[in-house]
Amino acid sequence: MSKFEDESVSNEDAGLATDCSSTESTATGSTESGGQGDSFEDGFDVQTHGGGSLENVEGFSEFETMVENIGSTEAVALPGDATIMPCATTLEFGEPAESVCGVDDRQQINTLGNLPWRMICQLIMTHSDGRRSRGTGWFISPRTVMTAGHCVFSRSAGGWAESIEIIPAMNGTNRPFGSATSTDFRSVNGWVKDKQVSHDYGCIILPETSPLGDKTGWFGFSNLSDQSLENLLANNSGYPGDKTFGTQWYNAGRISNVTPKRLHYMIDTAPGQSGSPMWRYNTTTKKRHVVGIHNYGGCANKSTRINDAVYTNMQKWKSLGA
Repeated sequence: MSKFEDESVSNEDAGLATDCSSTESTATGSTESGGQGDSFEDGFDVQTHGGGSLENVEGFSEFETMVENIGSTEAVALPGDATIMPCATTLEFGEPAESVCGVDDRQQINTLGNLPWRMICQLIMTHSDGRRSRGTGWFISPRTVMTAGHCVFSRSAGGWAESIEIIPAMNGTNRPFGSATSTDFRSVNGWVKDKQVSHDYGCIILPETSPLGDKTGWFGFSNLSDQSLENLLANNSGYPGDKTFGTQWYNAGRISNVTPKRLHYMIDTAPGQSGSPMWRYNTTTKKRHVVGIHNYGGCANKSTRINDAVYTNMQKWKSLGA
């Protein structure tokens, strides 16, 4: 195990690392059964509908109904640089880091008032060198949003981001749950200091006045054994840069290769989806647990695997935004 796996660093730490391996998390784990060695941290992904459900009526739009009283259907103009804003991967690496593999069968998500889509966010980064880029994030607590490390710390754009705007469930000009801007970020020294692709993950802590996750809900996450991950059918959704700005797109497929620090799959993605969740959905328990943080491509596309060290850091970061 690399020593950097256990070291979390904040943009407020001026490069001083905190050893998370000795940190006790206050988060409560799930009792869901799994393979030997599997660990689960449950999310809050229940519909905020008071126990009621809508009937399936052709032509009826669920969007306004699902966000009523907890969000807004008011349209907000797209950023003025939306058509030219680069994706975080392109800004960091110069070349597209995520790929469409074979037939492009991605599907746009239009029911963004529903779970789990509303827990996924469009990110707009303002970097320390003044440039802006876009990426994807997802809630793990009311104020903690997970993403790729290169979304919060971009060496090619001057280091730590100056600020990041978080827009859950963005759909074109619609921001159904509003937005928040943060200047509080976390990553690990393996990314910030050594730029190891296996360590390319981080998080955003929203201000105390903006617990947007209380409206959207948040994902659970899990540290699964090799046996549980091999050939697992997994889901991914995010905000690709090759589609209309602020639209969310979904794809799914099997995990084709499992290594100690990374997951490989042929799920279609594009630059802009860096930081998006790779999750398992258990139809029996109705629970969703993220198993990887998507960040690279090349067919196969790749995620940082949620292993022991990543899981420990995520528990700590989740508690910071509780």
